[in-house]
Amino acid sequence: MAQRIVGIDLGSFSVKVVVVSPKSRGASPRGAPARAAFDVVGYGEAVVAAADAGEDAAATLRDRQADALLELKRRGLLEGDLFVAGVPGENAAIRMLNFPFNDREKIAEALPYALESEISLDVDDIVFPYAFVDRPGEDGRKRRDAEVMCAYARKDAVQDVIDTLGIAGVDPRHIELDALALERLWDGVFSNHEVEPQGPSALKTAGGTIIEVGDGAPAPAVAIVDIGHRRTSVCILREGKVVSAHTLLHGGADATRALAKDIGLSLPDAERGKRKEAFIEVLGAEAQFPEQRQISDVLKKAHAPLVRRIRQVFQATMSTSRLRVVKVILVGGGSKVMNLDRHLAEELNIKVSRGRELQSFIKAAPQLANTAVEGDLVEAGMAFANALAGLSARSTSRIDFRVGPFAWKGDYDFLREGVPALGAWAASLLFVVALGSIAQVVMLSREADALMQKQLALCEQITGQKIDSTSRCVALIQERINGTAGFQVPEVSAVDVFMEISRRLPYTTEIKRKVTEMDITSERVRLKGTTTTYEAIDTMVERLQGGRCFQLVEKGKARNINAESVEMNITINLDCAAAAGDGKVIAPPPAPTAASLASSSSSSPTPTASAPTEEEPAPAPPPAPPRSARSELEEPDSDKAVLPGRAKSSPEQIEARRERLRQLREERAERRRQMLDSQLANPNIRDRFEKTVPALRADDEGEEE
Repeated sequence: MAQRIVGIDLGSFSVKVVVVSPKSRGASPRGAPARAAFDVVGYGEAVVAAADAGEDAAATLRDRQADALLELKRRGLLEGDLFVAGVPGENAAIRMLNFPFNDREKIAEALPYALESEISLDVDDIVFPYAFVDRPGEDGRKRRDAEVMCAYARKDAVQDVIDTLGIAGVDPRHIELDALALERLWDGVFSNHEVEPQGPSALKTAGGTIIEVGDGAPAPAVAIVDIGHRRTSVCILREGKVVSAHTLLHGGADATRALAKDIGLSLPDAERGKRKEAFIEVLGAEAQFPEQRQISDVLKKAHAPLVRRIRQVFQATMSTSRLRVVKVILVGGGSKVMNLDRHLAEELNIKVSRGRELQSFIKAAPQLANTAVEGDLVEAGMAFANALAGLSARSTSRIDFRVGPFAWKGDYDFLREGVPALGAWAASLLFVVALGSIAQVVMLSREADALMQKQLALCEQITGQKIDSTSRCVALIQERINGTAGFQVPEVSAVDVFMEISRRLPYTTEIKRKVTEMDITSERVRLKGTTTTYEAIDTMVERLQGGRCFQLVEKGKARNINAESVEMNITINLDCAAAAGDGKVIAPPPAPTAASLASSSSSSPTPTASAPTEEEPAPAPPPAPPRSARSELEEPDSDKAVLPGRAKSSPEQIEARRERLRQLREERAERRRQMLDSQLANPNIRDRFEKTVPALRADDEGEEE
């Protein structure tokens, strides 16, 4: 944390500076949680020069404030490690926004749009820091909605504060909102003030009114009011947390102008007279001279708008937050008028006290023992609040205008200063990580070697041979299990399935159809396309029944595309192993009918299946085209199997089929030997298969016999 924190109040009458130094944390009064402790090490005030005759005071205010800052710098009061300033309340405002969800990332995305609907300014022209208001839900449970306090100010107003301080060589780390910064005064200075009622059920106001504070009554709150030269900042707190903050465009300058007008003084003389001899008549302090009564009447009239606006703020807090302000703490140069605190107490019917604790904090500093500091120093309230704001770490509950385009760049300087230390730390971390990785690799290598030895030992137990390669061992075991060393030729390929489907689907001359998708896997075939009617889909499903390896043909979902088209989905489950082992008789594709061949006389398409009818007997199936050994159908040897719709085969036909089957087996065995011989051309592979190939050939010779 910084050793010297400088809080700056850029007032229109004077520029105030408070310098604090943090120290170890201590326990706060009344057993509250520990809070930051500090020592005041510097305080100063430089009066802003009045504008020259005929000069625009607002236009030259920045230059005149810069001259006051240079004067403070000459006195050594701008020497610090961290600077905090504030944006004047008339250049900024606050909006409370409610969201029906509490996801902070989503709120950050939606906030600009929500704010744009609340204000008349373009969000591109403003900077809008925000903070989440943490309030418990019903029965102490977490709330599902979120409340956000959003402050906004024009970018040129924030830039003006940065430029003004830059003239004196100051780069502020934080830029607070004046009214919200007063919260720091409560935590650091005024927390010993009594706010809760002293009695069991009631409290008494300055005007003698008794207020009941039982169950259901509004909770008590405190207000810190800083009366400046041109504006007044009001911060209302409940249990040390900000409830609302306001900036009122009334201040001590109103009283100065009223005195100059009604009594006939110049503005500088009226200001000096107000600070030294101004007097407001109250109960128990009556005027002794007619001049005093005149001055009192002028000041009461001048402060009437301010009193009225403060009363409205307190009433709004009562209606919106169910909080009753029971105490006001006055700070600021405009509050130094004699009896102003008692006058406000009578008008507002609320206890009002001056923040004289500021005087005790500043004058008690050993560094200021030889410094001439006069008065109760309540005018240092805003500068003190900004200095205390520098003690608080950045968090989501802080409103800071140094965000977005105004983000403070000093953090990068810190990184540059810490590069050597960060480099050493990174090198140490990499060394530790590398050392751990090497150790892990060594351990894994040892485990892998141990696992390899176990695998080789198991291989020797299974095969009876000592083999120095686990891959060779696995290949040998697989070879002995299936006899083909993994080089088995599939019984039916995707082309065979496609040809079987093509042979069985009806011609387009018989049924208008179009297959748009065909997905063939080892387990099933999915067909997707269009046809004319639902009956056509049933016909295609019926034609596909009995195909080779077709275990189950199912009709999927169908729907009308338009008046002439129906979308179809057909699924065919494939299982060649089950078809070969369960004695299933493969039905041949149905022969074409006269209707299907009526419009195909000029071409010779592949015959399509059609069910025989009583009027038209089914013709004999055409001879099957020659096929390879991989796609040829192995017919069952049983002469008892009868194909559906056909007469019983004669002994000659059965013998012919058996002869054809034997030829197919010989062709398949020859192709398998050719494949194995080509793989065994390598001497190493031939050694692995020298025991398998003779056995395979013996099996094939026995098969031929």
